[in-house]
Amino acid sequence: MSPVDHAEQLISKGGHVHLMGIGGIGMAGIAWLLKERGFVVSGCDLQQNRQTEWLESHGIPIAHGHASDHIVPDIDWLVRSTAVPDTHPEVHQALAEGIPVSRRGEVLPALMRSRTCIAVSGTHGKTTTTAMIAQVLGCGFFVGGEISGLQGAVARDGGIMVVEADESDGTVAGYTPDYSIITNIEYDHMEHHDSETAFIGCFEKLIAQTKDTVFYCADDPIAQRLCSANPKCKPFSFPESRIKLPIPGKHNQWNAAAAWAVSKHWKTDAEIFQALENIEPIGRRFETVVDAGGVRIVSDYAHHPTEIAALIQTAQELKPKRLLGIFQPHRYTRTLALGPDFPPSFQGLEKLWLVPVYAASEKPLEGGTSMDLAKRFSNDWKDRLHSFQSLETAWQDLAAQLCEGDLLLIIGAGDIEQVAEWAQREFSESSGSAARL
Repeated sequence: MSPVDHAEQLISKGGHVHLMGIGGIGMAGIAWLLKERGFVVSGCDLQQNRQTEWLESHGIPIAHGHASDHIVPDIDWLVRSTAVPDTHPEVHQALAEGIPVSRRGEVLPALMRSRTCIAVSGTHGKTTTTAMIAQVLGCGFFVGGEISGLQGAVARDGGIMVVEADESDGTVAGYTPDYSIITNIEYDHMEHHDSETAFIGCFEKLIAQTKDTVFYCADDPIAQRLCSANPKCKPFSFPESRIKLPIPGKHNQWNAAAAWAVSKHWKTDAEIFQALENIEPIGRRFETVVDAGGVRIVSDYAHHPTEIAALIQTAQELKPKRLLGIFQPHRYTRTLALGPDFPPSFQGLEKLWLVPVYAASEKPLEGGTSMDLAKRFSNDWKDRLHSFQSLETAWQDLAAQLCEGDLLLIIGAGDIEQVAEWAQREFSESSGSAARL
């Protein structure tokens, strides 16, 4: 029996499920879906955050920290996040007591088997595309980000479900959806996939297991190679006339085109375009966190060179006097593998502040540190690249240099979002910072 089959069997039994790492956005969504399916849900996490507060406000008890006494004696099932290793004492305790243990990425595909499922996959654009479809169709969803206006919800059950299918740990291959979308395919997540061939293999399996239709980006060479000769695959193209969206960027036109392609199974074009024109954005996807004193600060999840280049291209459309950036690389493995691709992706910035790699539980890797990355920048960056050993010192230096007309991009997928919080606090305390600027 496969791990996904086993998880499906456990879902059918119900009972009490305990989630380790429940504060992760993917784990929080699974916790909510299991609660909606009738499970008694509890969890634990090292830290409190918006997700744990949201879950606790809806009656899900959460222990903060990981210790063996967090295993509730009467639980029927333990679900662990990707960040929790096989060797964790809680996992060992559960197995010793005969409690089944599943990974996050095995549970979500299992939850989808009793629903009409749209799986959104790809290296870039999954979260935004998933959120678009959820709002166009008004259906159930599982999304790896917070949709503004949904009070912190990252998941909702429904007869039709659109889900962000994760390639980071290969579990995208566990889905058997009715429809799937491939936004693009570009090698990433080297911490799990030891080769590009292995990475692409996940998408090949998703294509094979999709029951009805696979919608793929006509402009992506790898998706073209995998899909063009397959009769159940249909390409979607960049819209001939720009789709009206409340969010900027050429990449979002591609995301909207993908949402349009699959939504036509249920909605008319007029209904789709009206919904897209009024969609609520996703947090940390070109999210303006400060617009005061002539300064605009935008926070974005971009952490892959292709995503960073798209972010800067979008920011340039706003024509700021100066375009600045602060970047936190994500994972040593990615920084090492894609190191040469990072410097060109920042073209268009006047200055860049570089902070240490967000490890995401990885150990430092020679060639994959921020210091290693700084060495890859050419002499053109000599007076424009500023490296710091902490987020705090980088923000202090950066904040002192902000001027009217600046657009600052906060770039990265780790805890760099703290910079947005500091910026909001500083500008609020200075009453729009007009005096300081």
